[in-house]
Amino acid sequence: MNAPARDEMLPRPERRGPVAAHFPDMRLLHEVTKSPQVTQRDLSRRIGMALGLTNLILRRLINKGFIKIVNVEKSRIRYLVTPKGMMEKARLTHEYIEYSLLFYRSIREFLTEHFARLAQEGHRRVLLCGTGELAEIAWLTMQQVGLELVGVIDEAPTSKPFLGRQVHSLGYAAEAECDRIVIASLAPHQALLNQLASVGIEAERCLLVPQPGKPLPPLARDAASRPPSTVHWEEEQSPTPTAAPSGTETA
Repeated sequence: MNAPARDEMLPRPERRGPVAAHFPDMRLLHEVTKSPQVTQRDLSRRIGMALGLTNLILRRLINKGFIKIVNVEKSRIRYLVTPKGMMEKARLTHEYIEYSLLFYRSIREFLTEHFARLAQEGHRRVLLCGTGELAEIAWLTMQQVGLELVGVIDEAPTSKPFLGRQVHSLGYAAEAECDRIVIASLAPHQALLNQLASVGIEAERCLLVPQPGKPLPPLARDAASRPPSTVHWEEEQSPTPTAAPSGTETA
């Protein structure tokens, strides 16, 4: 299977990815179903999106007939998911599950091939960047191909261990004895590469794990002109949120 064919299997961002940031309609419908009197500010916080963008999504769902507004008091309203909205929520949930399974299989295929190539080249000591689900998938795949995890770093480290290890700041990469850095984070890749470059880490030492909602880059076998252990591609630019319509409820 070549890279373009696999890319076509994965839904584009506008078809909703498997994480909250790429699936706002489903998340918003679920939240309104659970809490009809929720405010737009609460919705914004729960789905992890800007208030203005949350307002636009909510208005779109209302215009499509998926949600209706009911006046409870003079200054309070309720959002009710309509029967049409319940059908849409079920459809999006099915798509979410289907996409999540497909993404997991695709990412495991990608990681298995690239990690096996690292092992063949003798680059077995790996520093992992990230503390989420992508990082967990990367760690499981590392174990299968015999790579050694030497440490974990993150853009926003906390005192909570990850994979039984202390999580260090990105600056730790400068002193870690590793052959490669696997970036398995939902943070913007270019920003992470820039921060690593500031402590002397060259981009060629980094393997970028594809993020949900974005096409997988070519596998090594599909990119003979590139170094087999290095994967880079241009970040897709997120659309700039439009300001919320005036006069909308944002409490």
